[in-house]
Amino acid sequence: MKRLVLLTAIAACCSLTYYAQAQSLEFSTFIVATDTITDEGVTFAASSDDAEQENDAMDALFDDDIDAGWEGAPEDQNILTAGMRFQGIRIPQGATIDSAFIVVHSHEAKTAEDVARLTIYGDNTDDAQTFTEDQLITDRPSTNAQVDWTVDEPWGLWTPHRTPDLSAIVQELVDRDGWRFGNSIAFVFAGEDQGPSEVENAREWMSFENIEDPEDGGDGQNKPERRPRLFIYFTAESIEVQIPIVATDTITDEGVTFEASSDDAEQENDAIDALFDDDIDAGWEGAPEDQNILTAGMRFQNIPVPQGSRIDSAFIVVHSHEAKTAEDVARLTIYGDNTDDAETFTEDQLIDARPSTDAQVEWTVDEPWGLWTPHRTPDLTPIVQELVNRDGWKAGNSIAFVFLGEDQGPSEVENAREWMSFENIEDPEDGGDGQNKPERRPRLFIYYSIDQAVSTQEVFTASIEPLKVFPNPAQGQVTVELETEAPAFIRVFNGNGQLMRELKSDFGKQQQIDISGLNAGIYYIQAQQDDQLYLQKLVVE
Repeated sequence: MKRLVLLTAIAACCSLTYYAQAQSLEFSTFIVATDTITDEGVTFAASSDDAEQENDAMDALFDDDIDAGWEGAPEDQNILTAGMRFQGIRIPQGATIDSAFIVVHSHEAKTAEDVARLTIYGDNTDDAQTFTEDQLITDRPSTNAQVDWTVDEPWGLWTPHRTPDLSAIVQELVDRDGWRFGNSIAFVFAGEDQGPSEVENAREWMSFENIEDPEDGGDGQNKPERRPRLFIYFTAESIEVQIPIVATDTITDEGVTFEASSDDAEQENDAIDALFDDDIDAGWEGAPEDQNILTAGMRFQNIPVPQGSRIDSAFIVVHSHEAKTAEDVARLTIYGDNTDDAETFTEDQLIDARPSTDAQVEWTVDEPWGLWTPHRTPDLTPIVQELVNRDGWKAGNSIAFVFLGEDQGPSEVENAREWMSFENIEDPEDGGDGQNKPERRPRLFIYYSIDQAVSTQEVFTASIEPLKVFPNPAQGQVTVELETEAPAFIRVFNGNGQLMRELKSDFGKQQQIDISGLNAGIYYIQAQQDDQLYLQKLVVE
């Protein structure tokens, strides 16, 4: 089963969507920008990449909403300024910005009388830093480009709203001599003194933390679909491609209700321990009566990176299977299976018997882990680079990673780290329900650049063709028309990159997809057929 995913949500904060244009063909890659996380002892991720300033003092870094504009009540007149920073802007220096805007979700309902006059500008620096309590938002240098946003339309509760076009601001920043692909951009929303008013002028939108205030009827739970999102449409002569890849695996029918995968495996000392399990153990078990070196293997199929591409960044995101303290240290060495096209794991071959890449990455896992919380490996770029540089590497091949544990000596604590497997059931003994949780499966992310000299035969998975979809807008059912009758994988993703529908066509150019039950909004339909990728936006009414 192949699950190449071009659109996926991967982090805890702001969202960023890119639309690049090449050879008159527009294609889109949706990513979620990363953000600075601070452990505040709460149940949500607290981000310093959004902030509030009231008059001439910092007001809040960690809050459930962002206030901007002006509070005009006679007893409470305050100028409110907001800042929002988006990381990992994967746009090459000097690209042409066709359009840019931010979508926010309201935190409170507002009437047309609740006017906020805002001036939006960028932090005029090459790579914007996160916000702190030691520097005012308004002290940041301003771009020459500024955009006025008079917010005077009614807002509902938790409804989406879009800023004016911000392309002039983004263009000025990516034209800077020091701008680099992957840098961060911070926007400032400066309020102004609008004079006394009997109405509340401040506008409030959901923050990156994005909990709903219980006093406002919220449930205190994080709502990632309401986080601020930055959208950028751009044109570039040299294409910088970012493709997140969801872990694919070999499926074996084990007579169970979940998919059993041999693309992840565990080894205990010198013996294969498990191919099919609800979690993956890695590191070292140090209890005196139970000292075991644990080695894990994970294989990702259908890596759509052409031979010789430049790997800008690569990492794996796993979800913990058990909570761990900082004392539960695991010292891991990560390397790649040094072969052109990695095979799945078997009970007949040890994981650490596979040939190793020269490139190896050390991962000392010594931070606390919660239950089912996401965690990211160190950068795996040198490993992936070595593999895609192999003479026999082809786009569409598979990569296997080995997580080698070591003898850390006796310990009174449990040192092994455990993360969710591809099967990814929750152990009923741990309170799980035995159901597959695809959002917790391991995911490999690769950011890469394609050299213009690479032949078109080698970059077939990097080119994206439009897909014929009708009706569009649609509700209930939609038809996808393929180029040939060859088998194809068809998937539907929502705006956050979550997989909503999936089917494999065995024959027939026209395939029907049931979209009943999907909420109204923007979705993306992706088809993979004959080594070609197709993509189309779908509006569900």
